[in-house]
Amino acid sequence: MALWRGSAYAGFLALAVGCVFLLEPELPGSALRSLWSSLCLGPAPAPPGPVSPEGRLAAAWDALIVRPVRRWRRVAVGVNACVDVVLSGVKLLQALGLSPGNGKDHSVLHSRNDLEEAFIHFMGKGAAAERFFSDKETFHDIAQVASEFPGAQHYVGGNAALIGQKFAANSDLKVVTSISDIPTGIPVHLELASMTNRELMSSIVHQQVFPAVTSLGLNEQELLFLTQSASGPHSSLSSWNGVPDVGMVSDILFWILKEHGRSKSRASDLTRIHFHTLVYHILATVDGHWANQLAAVAAGARVAGTQACATETIDTSRVSLRAPQEFMTSHSEAGSRIVLNPNKPVVEWHREGISFHFTPVLVCKDPIRTVGLGDAISAEGLFYSEVHPHY
Repeated sequence: MALWRGSAYAGFLALAVGCVFLLEPELPGSALRSLWSSLCLGPAPAPPGPVSPEGRLAAAWDALIVRPVRRWRRVAVGVNACVDVVLSGVKLLQALGLSPGNGKDHSVLHSRNDLEEAFIHFMGKGAAAERFFSDKETFHDIAQVASEFPGAQHYVGGNAALIGQKFAANSDLKVVTSISDIPTGIPVHLELASMTNRELMSSIVHQQVFPAVTSLGLNEQELLFLTQSASGPHSSLSSWNGVPDVGMVSDILFWILKEHGRSKSRASDLTRIHFHTLVYHILATVDGHWANQLAAVAAGARVAGTQACATETIDTSRVSLRAPQEFMTSHSEAGSRIVLNPNKPVVEWHREGISFHFTPVLVCKDPIRTVGLGDAISAEGLFYSEVHPHY
């Protein structure tokens, strides 16, 4: 009898709640959960939605990523193109008759053994690197073996070409051969690549390039080499120990914009830097020059997960959240301590007229294609960026 009485109560409650929904559809869910709990029938079922950190983060990105009010109409892309041959590096070394040994960095590659040592060195760090190969014949032989390897894939390569491809579907496109061909007052983005010549990098920072560009894209290897070459913050650091420290990265980005970026007393156009590493991205901008950067940094991080996994949208079963759960925003001054919240994945902080937007990356567990990923990230970030009209 008690069992039937309980069933009757439950049926009556279901009917009552149904009537409430019909009569008051806007009643807060918290009120209904309270009613349910007060009758001792157990907790109300959780509302549907992503429960994993990856799922919550991806959903939060989708809500944050909005198109800028003022969009790009024309995009000028410098001539820089090649053919990327994509295959397993380990299998290529095996095909070349090389066996794994000790890793060692080489500023210039002279032989197959140099290639093997450099590959092992950077593979152990989970970092990308580019090196000049001095022996033309040996390089040609390696390239031919790679190109003809079963399953090797061939793609358009080169920073400018890859960024141009991303923009071509959404903007008018003009191809130029050098910065000098661009009319005065047009914003220019420079995507840095791996370098080993410190004198050349120092010249780029102080004289040749930085004053002429508006936006800069780079990864952790390029950022560290830049500060080492120009005696910037944390330049005594020989290499990153695992994931680049967020506070150190922030200090270097701040120094670049403060010392080499646009100001009332300096003839420089540089006002924006997009830093990307495997597990997080940071967009740093001089205040008053850019808008929609919250959406831009989120879009750049989202495309990193989709392109690496070769999916149209984030597949939460194939990605993982590996960004630091807590970090300091600076080590050069008293920075703030940030605790990562997947529900609010973009963190913003400010320092002396410079704004920082940080977001984690959902890292693909079994990546399909990572070649050109940095270019895709920078292009996506630029596509969602809005530059103020005074340019």
